[in-house]
Amino acid sequence: MTQQAELIRNIDKLPPKFFGEIIEFVAFLQFKAQQENMKNTGDKPSSVRDIELFEMYADELNAEAEDVLSYQNMYMDEIAK
Repeated sequence: MTQQAELIRNIDKLPPKFFGEIIEFVAFLQFKAQQENMKNTGDKPSSVRDIELFEMYADELNAEAEDVLSYQNMYMDEIAK
């Protein structure tokens, strides 16, 4: 009997109330395998890539925000007159 078949047989023997825990454990193992794969291949999680991308364009984004805010302040000053 293969390990997969034995695993399925053992899961089938469990009461249904434990299926949620089995699914959570499988999700944990998938996450762990993904982390290990990223470690081995040098890939970075998408959140790390997003932060790096944001930092790369931070000055440009800040300049754009300052431009928008200065225009908004100018408009608000005109309204206040």
